[in-house]
Amino acid sequence: MSRYYHPTRHTRNSLQPTAAPTKTNTTWFKSPAIILAMLLGVGAVGATLLVEFTTQHVIHVRADDSSDSAKKYTEQRQQHCQASVQHYKPGDTAINIAFADRPVTTQNISILNSLSVLGQCQNTKAPISNKQPGTSLILLLERIQNVVKKERDRKNNNPVVVTVEIQDSEPGPNQPNPKDLQRVKTLVRSIISGGGAIAIAVEDEALRNQLDTALTDEENVQISAFNNIASSVDWAFTTGRKTHNQ
Repeated sequence: MSRYYHPTRHTRNSLQPTAAPTKTNTTWFKSPAIILAMLLGVGAVGATLLVEFTTQHVIHVRADDSSDSAKKYTEQRQQHCQASVQHYKPGDTAINIAFADRPVTTQNISILNSLSVLGQCQNTKAPISNKQPGTSLILLLERIQNVVKKERDRKNNNPVVVTVEIQDSEPGPNQPNPKDLQRVKTLVRSIISGGGAIAIAVEDEALRNQLDTALTDEENVQISAFNNIASSVDWAFTTGRKTHNQ
């Protein structure tokens, strides 16, 4: 009797290897870690914007001594600019004045964001030069007083923050007596009468002592050394923003 060997028949599927189970990818918006990270990011941005837009706005006047005797102090002018820009908030008004024998307003803008004015700090060249001898602090304060009045006429009633860096107050033709400290005191009072602060950084020690003595009883006024301009700016902004409606 013949014996036949019949090979086992395999179906096509039985010859293929069994596929590994497919991992189900969690949809990103169902991941608690990703959602938490996004919420934290949104919260941080929101908190920053809240601070930006709820901080008391100010009118900032930045005044730099641009006389011939102060032109070499490029580092102080740059520090003054950088420290100021770091404090700007949307809604602030930024006014720059260069002064020597006379004051010249070089900028008057509303701040949308501080980045828009950051580049200007790279230019350390004094924007004006002496036309005649002298450096007048009194003429500068009179210009600031007029600038503030114009802002008030425009219904800008925000506190005034004034930061000044001056090498020395020197006499010149047809200029007020630089030693008229009573006039300086009267102007300072007028400028911040509606709220604000004034910081003056002075290089000449004699002038610094004279101003410190004359203004010692004035609130929200600081006289400091020339190389402390960054700290003076910090103090002026911090103090000025707190003086609204005081």
